[in-house]
Amino acid sequence: MMIGYLVGTVAERFENIILLEVNGIGYEIFMCGKIDVAEVKIYIYENIKEDAYDLYGFVSLAEKELFKKLISVNGIGPKAAAALIVLHGINLVECIVNEDASEITRVPGIGAKIASRLILELKDKLSAFKTLEKRVVVDGLEEATAALVALGYNKKQAARAVNAVYNYSDSIEDTIKKALAVLI
Repeated sequence: MMIGYLVGTVAERFENIILLEVNGIGYEIFMCGKIDVAEVKIYIYENIKEDAYDLYGFVSLAEKELFKKLISVNGIGPKAAAALIVLHGINLVECIVNEDASEITRVPGIGAKIASRLILELKDKLSAFKTLEKRVVVDGLEEATAALVALGYNKKQAARAVNAVYNYSDSIEDTIKKALAVLI
């Protein structure tokens, strides 16, 4: 059994780690994105080794999928993949597809050789990923709009408010709250 995501309250924050309290249990999670709210849904990747059990957290499913693709490349471990996502976020896809090795090597420990390998192995795979990423965004926008329509707003008003506040790293719940603030 694997953890897909956790929903809880951020109890403490450190540089790249948070303690997420879920039903009285505190999970230490290496965060691969910025969290600005206390109540949060975090997608989890479990890195289980002989001597460690680490949790890596992501604010979106797309970032988690990108992380999994990154660690599939020889020479890229979870910490390097996390550092790449912290620095570039989902825009790392553009860097790889556009073969921008200079942006990739900005992460300490990733040199030109590993950046070239990353580009060579992932360029074609991430071209398809960009299509999936766009679909995830569209699905999130549609879901948030549908929730506002269910609350009594007309579809045009709801869509305009959602598009005005949409941020890729926000959860659907956060998008709905921000859109409601615009509509009220």
